[in-house]
Amino acid sequence: MGKRRIITASAIFLISIILIWYNAFERIKTYDKNIRIVENIKANNRLTDGEDRLHKLYNISKKNILFIKDLIELDFKAKQPTNLSALKFLRFLEIDENYFQARYIDLNGMEIIRVDNTNDGISILPDTQLQNKGERYYFKETIKLKSGEVFISGLDFNVENGKVEVPYRPTIRFFTPVFDENNLKGIVGLNFNVNNWLKNFSDLDIGLLNADNEVFYHEDEVRFSTSKVDLTEIDEKDNPVYFSKSISFDGAHNWTIYTKPDFTLINENSKSYKFSTFQTAAILTLGILIFLIIIYSLYQKNKYITALNENSEHRLLERNTLLKEIHHRVKNNLQIITSLLSLQSSFIDDEQVKGLFRYGQYRINSMAIVHEMLYKNSDLSRINYGEYLHQLVGTLITSMKGSKNQIKLHINVDDLFLNIDTSIPLGLLINEIVTNSLKYGFKNGEGTISIEVRKLKYPNFILHIGDNGTGFPDDINFRNTVTLGLKLIHKLALQLRGNVEKDNSKKGTHYIITFQEIEQTS
Repeated sequence: MGKRRIITASAIFLISIILIWYNAFERIKTYDKNIRIVENIKANNRLTDGEDRLHKLYNISKKNILFIKDLIELDFKAKQPTNLSALKFLRFLEIDENYFQARYIDLNGMEIIRVDNTNDGISILPDTQLQNKGERYYFKETIKLKSGEVFISGLDFNVENGKVEVPYRPTIRFFTPVFDENNLKGIVGLNFNVNNWLKNFSDLDIGLLNADNEVFYHEDEVRFSTSKVDLTEIDEKDNPVYFSKSISFDGAHNWTIYTKPDFTLINENSKSYKFSTFQTAAILTLGILIFLIIIYSLYQKNKYITALNENSEHRLLERNTLLKEIHHRVKNNLQIITSLLSLQSSFIDDEQVKGLFRYGQYRINSMAIVHEMLYKNSDLSRINYGEYLHQLVGTLITSMKGSKNQIKLHINVDDLFLNIDTSIPLGLLINEIVTNSLKYGFKNGEGTISIEVRKLKYPNFILHIGDNGTGFPDDINFRNTVTLGLKLIHKLALQLRGNVEKDNSKKGTHYIITFQEIEQTS
């Protein structure tokens, strides 16, 4: 390989390597960006899902407290005793385990009905355990509301007798005022069991803070402690570490939900992608290097093969020229033999002997035509057998019946090219059959000779040949005959690894001959 080619190949190699590794780093950069976007979308989806669950909680609980309100107002209207209303409250808590307390508080803040759901079961508290909640914020806020309006508290802890209940029971309170004939009677309320509801967040990987920034739910922080999470934190690439949403209902801020992307998954996927990308780039680099080595090797081999081919082509040209000359000389020699036979027969008076000389000429001519066609062809191994048959049989008809003969010739041959080892014996066979047809088949000088050659499964062929003349004589045994022509037909068929059958279904003399193409040996 020349110096210029080496420099060009080296430049291509370096440019390819630069492009491969530049593309690898760009792909990693794009992948990191995209996976971060995907994880951010997942984080926001978790927040949206959490918000939807909070809204569902709010809407269901709002409907429930209004349902409790309607129950007790109906009892007021029907002058039902409070113990009957208490039983309805108890039944409600039995049906819905999301609430651990249902109450009716009068205008003075005193609990009139209270039903608790504790570890000991659901029970109606006796009057001695009822408390005054007049100073509690939810009482003061709810008593101001109109009929049908609902007060919802923030996330905080259940308070009994002025102290936070231990163990902690986080709760959300839903209260609404109750009326008797448009007269305010007090308030009714439900304490939602946040512990039950927080279980619904276990699949979301989110945190929950109340309005005082206290942790009500998060796997990595102590529950009910002040949160140490900085929701505004950003990483070294200025990406937010946390995503959060402030949830408020009816214009009141109540709590915050937050989450963060799965950085472990991001790092693992990024590391895996970097490894696979660098591995691919390294393989491509090695592949290009190997490819260039192979190209160089192939170039050297091709250079050597080209030299061999040029030498072989030169020898082949010499061989083809020699073969053409051989076929030309064989054809000329066969024509000389034909001319000698013709000259010799002119000195013979016996017509039968003259006929033998003439038929010998026809046979020699059938071989000469093959060599002539090979000499004229660019392909020195095969001839177009359709063209050969037209020339062979046409010459026979003209030679035996004259140029103004009444013999019709029908030839139907597939696109067929046969080698010399098959063409000559098959031509001699056809020559014998056509000669017999012209000699014996047409008493009045008129008739038709038909020839059809079709390909079968390689290497087999089938030949249909015959005439519509007088037919085969009854006194001649087709299989066992002393005539030279029929003997030649059978011998030539055997040489072609074939078989000769007479077709008696048609008028005249017809043969069905199967044969194979004889493989040439070099």
